[in-house]
Amino acid sequence: MKKLIVILFIFLFFADVKAQQLDHYTQFTLNDYGMNPAVAGSANSLGFLVGNRTQWRGFEGEPNSEFASITYALGKKGYKKYWHGVGAFVEQDKFGVFTNKVAYLSYAIHLKMSSKYRAGFGIAAGVKSVALSNIVYDMNDPVFFDGSNRKVIVPDIIPGIYLYSKRFSLSISVHNAYKNTLSFGGKQLGSGIDLLPTAYISLTRKFISHGYSFITIPALNIQTNFRNGVPSVNFNLITYYKKRVGVGLNYRMHDAVSAILQVRIYKNLIVGIAYDLTVSRFRAGKANSDEIMIGYSPIMSVEELEKQHVADCPKFEVF
Repeated sequence: MKKLIVILFIFLFFADVKAQQLDHYTQFTLNDYGMNPAVAGSANSLGFLVGNRTQWRGFEGEPNSEFASITYALGKKGYKKYWHGVGAFVEQDKFGVFTNKVAYLSYAIHLKMSSKYRAGFGIAAGVKSVALSNIVYDMNDPVFFDGSNRKVIVPDIIPGIYLYSKRFSLSISVHNAYKNTLSFGGKQLGSGIDLLPTAYISLTRKFISHGYSFITIPALNIQTNFRNGVPSVNFNLITYYKKRVGVGLNYRMHDAVSAILQVRIYKNLIVGIAYDLTVSRFRAGKANSDEIMIGYSPIMSVEELEKQHVADCPKFEVF
């Protein structure tokens, strides 16, 4: 039975490698730096975010992702034509017998294109590891593993572009840009399957009610490797009331419908939760997902409320 479970997980993992190798988050507008290093430095203040996502809850060996990120703007206050952004991102993803870990450092430069529009160009560099645990198999069983290929570490880079104004943003990045296989330094998992370059494309637009009581942000996110599988497409809509509470919906095409709630606590601390109701065939197993993010973020801050009703952030600034 254990051997059957291992074979099943290996099949699902490498099938996923061909279709969608990277994690997706329902609250992608909150975790925008996790998708694109060019976002670092786009806001005035320090940004910090941690999150957890459990997918297909109830399945044995269900995918579970945890991440943490931090960003900071350098030289933005008093800038004339450009400033800098730096950041760091770490993530751990567990799926059955597999544990994936990534760690990146990033740099971005932001240019003033006009009186309204800015452009950020960023790059993240780091490493990712894919390892096999001994949760459901015997590490000494030669039927599956020879004892030498249980972990592979590979380098990776993520370039990104972030175009934005006070009401609009377009984010484009490419993960797995350093094309490689699950093999490095003589170690290899599986048959050395390619880590396919995958594009993350996000588009947001902000609408503000009279008196600034409500801010509504529709958003679109697409993940595609342009080679195999169907792109993952998310349609997201969140409305914020007086920048204290945000309520929204997300639809992941052919996969799930999600409810989102984000609440600002104190000054800049935001807590966001999402619950995905599966609409694909996995719904037969009641395989729903949940997600939580907690961070020090300018998305719902009150730093500039007295000055211009909303905070200095591409998602909430006004002209």
